[in-house]
Amino acid sequence: MKLIFGANGQLGTDFKELFDSIGEKYIATDRDEVDITNGDFLRAYIKTMHQNYKIDTIINCAAYNDVDKAETEKELCYKVNAEAPANLAIIASEIGATYITYSTDFVFNGLLEGYLYNENIGYIEEDEPHPLSTYAKAKYEGELLVSQVIENPENTSKIYIIRTSWVFGKGNKNFVDKIIEWSKEKNELKIVDDQISSPTYSKDLAFFSWELITKGCESGIYHFTNDGIASKYDQAKYILEKILWKGNLIRVKSEEFNLLAERPKFSKLSCKKIKEKLGISIPDWKNAIDRYFKESNK
Repeated sequence: MKLIFGANGQLGTDFKELFDSIGEKYIATDRDEVDITNGDFLRAYIKTMHQNYKIDTIINCAAYNDVDKAETEKELCYKVNAEAPANLAIIASEIGATYITYSTDFVFNGLLEGYLYNENIGYIEEDEPHPLSTYAKAKYEGELLVSQVIENPENTSKIYIIRTSWVFGKGNKNFVDKIIEWSKEKNELKIVDDQISSPTYSKDLAFFSWELITKGCESGIYHFTNDGIASKYDQAKYILEKILWKGNLIRVKSEEFNLLAERPKFSKLSCKKIKEKLGISIPDWKNAIDRYFKESNK
């Protein structure tokens, strides 16, 4: 039996749809039912579920994702993004379950030298993180704590950390939805062109995560995004062209918005490792947006 935390968000929603389509049994929980920041309750809950249903895989889709708000809610951000993923890893190891959790391209500071607009260019799993914001620091702390469980000689569970970027999907309002919404309200939109990474469709993220698990790949950190590279401006331009918006799209720099949290300017992740492990090509981000439009009736 599979156990999903954060099951009502974008990624959790796509895991449920994936499991429904292949007939995989799962228990889906969200924060209304299980507070993952309460370690004692979390342990008791999972142990009970394991006793009753034999949990073989734990999937952590829960996360604190408000990058700016995290600057004023540091404690909560660390509890959700660092402590909870670590507790889940420990419990998964104790019951012998496979465990997968998610991190972010924001663990990098964007100062990678000599990058080019090239599919193979970007941060690799072994590059040293230098997180800039509270959100990113908490995610990196989560990576370190989960990695300690992976490296424990007594651990026999497969444990995966997947770094991803700019996720969009059906579960929550995302950048694609926001651009469409803003386009209905305004004739002029200002979008930054100095934040560069790759959009990621949560449906593809769920599929590739499941492939990692079912193929029994070794534990550790993996990068997954849709293929290609884009700025936020490039992504917005593609979305607005799809909906035939007639307004004016203006390039601006991040500094114009005076956001609380600092973001990396370049955080493209290289997905070479996961492609080689699975032997599957990854759809590019424009194809992903096309499918999202079709599948969510945009």
